[in-house]
Amino acid sequence: MKPFFIGFVGHSGMGKTTLIEKLIRRFSYDGYVVGAIKHDAHGFEIDYPGKDSYRMKHAGAKRVVLSSSKKFALIEDRDKEKDLDQIKGLFGDCDIVFVEGYKLGDIAKIEVYRRQKGGDLLINRGIENIIAVASDERLDLPVECFDINDVDGLASFLKTFLKGNEDT
Repeated sequence: MKPFFIGFVGHSGMGKTTLIEKLIRRFSYDGYVVGAIKHDAHGFEIDYPGKDSYRMKHAGAKRVVLSSSKKFALIEDRDKEKDLDQIKGLFGDCDIVFVEGYKLGDIAKIEVYRRQKGGDLLINRGIENIIAVASDERLDLPVECFDINDVDGLASFLKTFLKGNEDT
């Protein structure tokens, strides 16, 4: 079975990371090999002055890999952002990969929505491939809706969806 990618989309502060974290724990506990991708629209830095990898990168290396028996990291400056399809290849050994962001990506998505945070639902703005919504309020939508705290219900839904899409 190839990895199944499921996106989590919603405005900032809706609880996407918290929900993904809970689902990662649940799927890992159930024996799945789980991966995660986090899109950061603002840029980020994982390497710091004084570290060997930082020194190598800033000496002119195009990319630096940090590798040990327990972790692997790739640091690479880019002129252009890698799209989701380019990143997917890193997850061949996973059963399911939770993707935060990439709302325009061509993968099935769960929208995360909290009433008190405001804003309109992305599903109502034409964002494609939203198969469910997790929210803190009851919603009447043309897709499955879950309470944002119903991790068991959402996990069961995803497992059923995953089984129904194994060949795609």
